[in-house]
Amino acid sequence: MNLRHLEIFRRVAEAGGIRAAARDAALTQPAMTYAIRELERTLGVALFVRSARGVVPTEIGQALLRRAAVLFDEVRRTEDEIAQLRDGGGHLRAAFSSLAAARLLPDALLAFRRRCPGVALELVEITSPEATGPGSGHDLAVLSELEGTAEKDGLEREVLLQAPLAAIARAGHPLARVRTLRRLAEALWAVPAYGVQALQQAGLAAPRNTVVCQSIQFGLSLVRNADALTLVAASLAEDPVASRGLVRLRLAEPLPRVQVSVRLQAWSRLTPAARAFVECLREAAAGPARRRRAPG
Repeated sequence: MNLRHLEIFRRVAEAGGIRAAARDAALTQPAMTYAIRELERTLGVALFVRSARGVVPTEIGQALLRRAAVLFDEVRRTEDEIAQLRDGGGHLRAAFSSLAAARLLPDALLAFRRRCPGVALELVEITSPEATGPGSGHDLAVLSELEGTAEKDGLEREVLLQAPLAAIARAGHPLARVRTLRRLAEALWAVPAYGVQALQQAGLAAPRNTVVCQSIQFGLSLVRNADALTLVAASLAEDPVASRGLVRLRLAEPLPRVQVSVRLQAWSRLTPAARAFVECLREAAAGPARRRRAPG
């Protein structure tokens, strides 16, 4: 195997056909076909099921595609590390949930820019925890999850901060004065991925009408315009700007806590820029506590 053949294999698998892959890669179809045949000859197996509608990876082809994603991710990370060590350049790719971005990203980004001004930074809002593992293309991910519910996914985790959850509604919502979750069983809830579990932990055994939306802005739009209820970090509910036009429900039942964690495959595999970014995240998480301890 060689990287060129693997890259062509990946392009064909993603495009679903040699013609489309050749057009996207600016290569000829015979060159793409030859590379696939050479790879299949080297491995001694068929990698695609071919039909008039295109190609689909075989079971072995799917396994190779998963491994190739991890391999190319490592190649990309190697190139970035060399660029960072050579001249302070390279790239860093980080994924954030909405809550993590709102709480930590502004301070962390400013600190990182001072430390690593030459590193190109790519930030994406993540919608699924499954998109953080090997082959995802991210150097690290900063996600929110319920306290004590971390998955056994083989990733290293570091909890950066924790916060109580709050239920909020628009000001004037007919249920804004409700004090028990039982009376909210029929309400429309627009919640992050962990929201349904959080409601269940608090005592709302079977919320009947829920919309899962990872974006805070999307959820708040539904709260303001569709009479939905949502769960947010209590600090957001207390922010006079972010919570304008919203009210916090004073529920008798305590809601669980949410935690923001940084996830990565292994600290030893991080590039220098990724390590610096994690340090900036730690400082951003500790910043409010330091300010509270400061005199005056």
